[in-house]
Amino acid sequence: MIGLDLDLGYLNSYYHIGTTQLEQYRNMSLVEIMKAEAVKGNSRAAQFLMHITANPDELAKILQLVNPQNRYLILRNMNKNDLMDVMQFLEPKELVLGLSIFTQEALVGLMMFLEPESLATVVLEKMDAEKFLAVIPEKFLDEFIDSDKITTKMFLEALKDVDESELQKMMESFSGQSCYDEKDDIISSLSNLSDDNFMRAMHQFEPKGKQQLILGLLKNKPELFEEFSPEAMTHPFKTMEKEEILKSLLVLNTEDMLPMVEDLPPEAMSLIAAQINPQVFARLLCSKFKDVIADCGINFN
Repeated sequence: MIGLDLDLGYLNSYYHIGTTQLEQYRNMSLVEIMKAEAVKGNSRAAQFLMHITANPDELAKILQLVNPQNRYLILRNMNKNDLMDVMQFLEPKELVLGLSIFTQEALVGLMMFLEPESLATVVLEKMDAEKFLAVIPEKFLDEFIDSDKITTKMFLEALKDVDESELQKMMESFSGQSCYDEKDDIISSLSNLSDDNFMRAMHQFEPKGKQQLILGLLKNKPELFEEFSPEAMTHPFKTMEKEEILKSLLVLNTEDMLPMVEDLPPEAMSLIAAQINPQVFARLLCSKFKDVIADCGINFN
């Protein structure tokens, strides 16, 4: 049984069950109490479950779902699949408020479970691509350059956005010889390289050159931003305050955020799901979780 602080006054006024009578039903669920009352001739009690599931607002009142502790106690008795069903009905701000129970470090870790498109949305809402590229380690630039979604043709087009000086330094590093060629000539030379040598050349850019190359790629095909790894995209958030991270997540809708919570322990999921609107929760209990309603009882402690 799920022991809750129920609205005993309402049980008395509507179902005519006084506190003294209720004491006799200690350790019985609310449905069991109503069945016992029905045997005694209490007609309203006989119709309790049918009546209550057709009137979610009344259920919210009896179970005092406005009390977050009551919502949590009910949710704690649900399995993970049921909890995920409940969390689909959270507003983004409610889900973010629930996520506030985690530390800053834990939040960054949970962000890695977001879909690439969603994570990219969060990052680019917080900063533009140029700033992002400037604050992540070079290893993440190299990982991006190695993406199999980027073709030689795309690289050659993006090279037009790289400063001539950066191209010259890259060619010097690649060939071991001084380079004074103009940009167009360098790009033409690169276009004649084998695939392996071409990719080796792309990795010879200094960090500034790699950033310019990637910005050129993103200018021509913005969706390539999703080729950055979750580790890369969450890196800038490691130095942000928790409140700043939570605010950044509000750009997402509930469905986008759910991957952050689906692998959490049930206890943590219950705490987050308890942010749900009481009326919404009542309607959900009436439509999908009648068995949970049947387990609710009175906490006499």
